[in-house]
Amino acid sequence: MTKAVLWTAQDAATATGGKTTGDWTVTGISIDSRKVSKGDLFIALKGPNFDGQKFAQAALDAGAHAVMVSDANGIDDTDKVLLVDDTMAALERLGIAGRERSKAKIVAITGSVGKTGTKEALKYVLSQQGKTHASPASFNNHWGVPITLATLPVDAEFGVFEIGMNHPGEISTLVKMVKPSVALITTVVGAHTEFFKDEAEIAMAKAEIFEGLDSDGTVILNRDNLHYFALVRRAKELGLSNIKCFGTDAVSNYRLFEANIVTDGSAVRARVGGQDLEYFIGCPGEHWVLNSLAVLGCVDAIGADLVKASKDLADVTPPAGRGETHTVKLPTGEGTFTLIDDAYNANPTSMMAGIKVLSQTKPGEGGRKIAVLGEMRELGDSATKMHADLYHPLTSLEIDRVYSVGPLMAELDKTLPSERNAGHFETAEDAIEPIKADLRDGDVVLIKGSLGIYVSKIVSALKSCGVVEKSTTATEEGQD
Repeated sequence: MTKAVLWTAQDAATATGGKTTGDWTVTGISIDSRKVSKGDLFIALKGPNFDGQKFAQAALDAGAHAVMVSDANGIDDTDKVLLVDDTMAALERLGIAGRERSKAKIVAITGSVGKTGTKEALKYVLSQQGKTHASPASFNNHWGVPITLATLPVDAEFGVFEIGMNHPGEISTLVKMVKPSVALITTVVGAHTEFFKDEAEIAMAKAEIFEGLDSDGTVILNRDNLHYFALVRRAKELGLSNIKCFGTDAVSNYRLFEANIVTDGSAVRARVGGQDLEYFIGCPGEHWVLNSLAVLGCVDAIGADLVKASKDLADVTPPAGRGETHTVKLPTGEGTFTLIDDAYNANPTSMMAGIKVLSQTKPGEGGRKIAVLGEMRELGDSATKMHADLYHPLTSLEIDRVYSVGPLMAELDKTLPSERNAGHFETAEDAIEPIKADLRDGDVVLIKGSLGIYVSKIVSALKSCGVVEKSTTATEEGQD
């Protein structure tokens, strides 16, 4: 299928303030010369440890139709050059121009946990009702957001943007580019606490997402979250009055009545936008139940079909690295085990959610519930205690065996009862062979940890034994 043109040479030059002598068109954008697709505009960003300028000609050789650079030296195809003063600033201007020409209904999502999964679920249900564009993977930072805006098709009906942050002020800049009509905060908990005084300060940083809304925009908040009232107050200070909430509280606009969580998902009964709905979401766990209400709240706020969206949630499954489930052959080749891949990232709240999912997953006959937990990063002075305290849920939820990975997880190794402690390892690589040797037919294995501890390497090693069955990731469908 032929890809639609995103930018002509003249439009891109006008948007960025750059200069070009060519008459090219591009159908995509890339900042990595190794991942260039035919028809892309390669943008040569610079950073402390890299200079995309060095790979501009390689990008053209790989099929890029044009390159955006601040220096054309070393490039043979000069008619395919878009010359700008600063490539990062020009990317931002291109993203802003992409937003200005779009009539799509835009939702912006942030939160301490759950934003990527919620974004993927919302993207899927909206894609069943119209052309939908969304942030790929976790394109939620200073370059990911403008790229997502710059690749927003002119004819898209809906847009879903994830916005992340590690420090105060980061969301404010990005959301003013996105200009959503709906702003969702999934929840506020102790993530990135290394960079904030306390959770209240995190909440105010998340509240920066309100700054991109017009006065008639809609705010959607977690009513069950401790910071709900502070977030409402901040929204009102900014002149916003259309504030909705989801949760279990009786005053919630999107209210959970009942949820039955099973291995392959969650059956939900709720009142959404004045309608009583019963639906199934193909993701197990209490956190997915609440996030499904947030998804339906966004659907309601932008005027899409609520009933259809609630039915389509049955096709949504966890994204890779965020709870995706596989049936995998044992290393011996005799028998299988269930692998829950939640290795993308971790903080105390998401760690607790993952452990709960493991506890609710039934092993096969003779199988055990095994947790492989990598350390949690960016927790500041509370890190030691937060790791040590993990023994409480692991014990109370009767997890059979626990492998701990990373220097901070040594604190859990000290507190975990010996009958549940399968061992502590400094690195993910060190843990691979002991875990493989320990596996039995029917086991359920959760792998969870912060991105920087690389427990994803354990996932890859186990999957290399042979994936028998993989849950269908419906959220990968319906993309542009």
